[in-house]
Amino acid sequence: MKKITVFYGPKKGYEKLIPNDNTSLSEFITNDDAKRKEIIIKQQNQGQEYEAEKIKTHIDNLVAYSESYAGITEGAVQSFISILSGYDIDNLFLQNPPIQIRQQFEQTFPKIVEVKKYNYKTLTKSAFLKINNSFSEYIVGQEKAKERILVSLYPLLNKSNRKPMVLMFYGPSGVGKTETAKFISKTLGEKLFRKQFSMFHSGEFSGYLFGGNHSQPCFAKDLLERESNVILLDEFDKPAPVFHSAFYQLFDEGVFEDKNYHVELFNSIVICTSNYQNEEEIRKHLGDPIFYRFDRFIKFDTLSLESIKKIIDICVSNKMKTIDLKERKIVNIKRIKNIMYSNASRFTNVRQVDKIVQEFIDMELVNRFILNNSKK
Repeated sequence: MKKITVFYGPKKGYEKLIPNDNTSLSEFITNDDAKRKEIIIKQQNQGQEYEAEKIKTHIDNLVAYSESYAGITEGAVQSFISILSGYDIDNLFLQNPPIQIRQQFEQTFPKIVEVKKYNYKTLTKSAFLKINNSFSEYIVGQEKAKERILVSLYPLLNKSNRKPMVLMFYGPSGVGKTETAKFISKTLGEKLFRKQFSMFHSGEFSGYLFGGNHSQPCFAKDLLERESNVILLDEFDKPAPVFHSAFYQLFDEGVFEDKNYHVELFNSIVICTSNYQNEEEIRKHLGDPIFYRFDRFIKFDTLSLESIKKIIDICVSNKMKTIDLKERKIVNIKRIKNIMYSNASRFTNVRQVDKIVQEFIDMELVNRFILNNSKK
């Protein structure tokens, strides 16, 4: 081999690196399996006198994507380099390989292995000021949270501090915690990395966090493939406390490891959300070891009546943009807003308002549709 490039990061960064003229690892494995089966058949038909051709197949560029490794057995991972040794390969490209594969190449070809890492966007002065200036346009009724967020993010402007900023957003459901994480990531110009922890059951969550077979989904691999350095761990309070130890090194140093992968999240923003009402409740339920690893606790308040009315206006405006011009003429926006305003004290969160606004619009459209078609 002439060169081995190990790349850590998302597919969009990897594809800028690899040449267009390439052979994928999946294609290589399929052809190699077929070749081995052909040799076995010929050996059976011609006896032990048959010898496989010793001319090695030439490959200019062999490319492995993150998902490619799932297609090979555990044994093939352990002997990955010996499988490739039967071929004449010029350049090998590996995206987010398991630790065992990288170590094999570093031990055998230490001089030609080059490690490259995706350059994630970090917080800049302009992005920081944009968060300050635009926050209230996206997140309604959380000015206190905004102030705390700005104070929390300011240390990240000092690029020498590589430790992630670990934040806990807490407060009632549907008041802007998740949307704030999306807003911060969008301001940095990247797609938010989000994991919904409430979706996992204890059994599968253990394998997902600590790593199992290399072919199984895992948190570390998902982190390697992320497109943003803003990490959202939604409903962090839902998994059992036994799993919190998996995050100690990540929160302390910006490093996450399992049995197959090693991930670095330097200068990242890690946001956890929960529905706890105060810091005492968080400490009681999560326990001291993980509680004291958070850098800041940021409370999101219950929405005021004034905030609810602003949210009603935003929801109505957004919903009207999703229907065509003919339907917009049917919907009585003023009537819907007046009904919503008069019931504003009953609403507690954005999801609730959004759902009811949609129901009112759909009701008017259905009634007009029935009326028009009943006349025919």
